[in-house]
Formats: sequence, C-alpha cells, structure tokens
Amino acid sequence: MIKMNSEEILKQVTQKCIRCGFCVYSCPSWSVHGMNEYYSPRGRVTLIKAMVNDPNFKIEEAVDSIYTCNTCRRCYIECPTGVDVAELSIYARDYIAKKLNAVK
Repeated sequence: MIKMNSEEILKQVTQKCIRCGFCVYSCPSWSVHGMNEYYSPRGRVTLIKAMVNDPNFKIEEAVDSIYTCNTCRRCYIECPTGVDVAELSIYARDYIAKKLNAVK
C-alpha cells in the first residue's frame, strides 16, 4: 500500500545508496538480462534517482528496468545501507503510472 508521496520517498531512499555493488550479484534479473547494469538493483536506484531529480529525464527509459525487478529483496539482504530496491521499485511503478497518465 502506498502510504506517502512516492516522489518524496524515492528522493529520500535513493540518497542512501553508496553504489557499492553488493546488491548486483544477488539479483536474478541482472543475471537473466546478461549482467547488464540497467537491470541491476544499483542501476535501478540510479535510474530512479534521475527520474525524480532530473526534469528532462524520459521516464520511458526506466520502465523496462523498474518493471523487471521481481521484488525478491535479495538485494536488500546484501545492502550495507539498507536500501530496499524491491520497495523502491513498487514506489517507482506508482510514480511512473501517475506521470505517464498525466501526460495523456
């Protein structure tokens, strides 16, 4: 259930990521997609951060990455700063849906 403003949550939580990469190797989506950074938890955090902070960011560029997260939370177990990319992905999906519907 979405409790707060998705944009504010995304801005706050993405600041916690130190880009260490511990999450990357635990991600099944990253493995299945040819070990491409775009499909890694770290890549998702980078995309989400850009999506909510850069007014020129094209949301469509992040959709595939965000929606291929299966929310298994393996990345959260590995993260030393406690970034839950699965939860971020859920909030990002809400944010994307609202933004894309507003464009119509």
